Order: sequence, then structure tokens, then C-alpha cells
Amino acid sequence: MSDSGEGTTFMQWRERAQSEVQEERPQLRAVLITAAVVVLVGILVGVVVLLLS
Repeated sequence: MSDSGEGTTFMQWRERAQSEVQEERPQLRAVLITAAVVVLVGILVGVVVLLLS
């Protein structure tokens, strides 16, 4: 009896953990995209500065 209770508790915990991960992923993706854009802009600005100098 208690084993099945622990099983459902574990399943609920796993589902909750998965849902939390799915909620956090878009934020992580946005941060990575922002970082990539900043790096690309920095490279472009550096190239332009080198070409103009």
C-alpha cells in the first residue's frame, strides 16, 4: 500500500519537475539568443572599426 503511495508521489514530483523545466527553458533560450546577438553585434562593430581605421 505504502509503496504505491510513494510511487504516485514520485510520479507527481517528476511531472512537476518536468513542467518547471519546460517553463524555465524559454527564459534560458532567450538569454542564449540575446548573448549570441550581442556577440555578433560586437564582432560586426569591431570589423567596421578595423575597416574604417
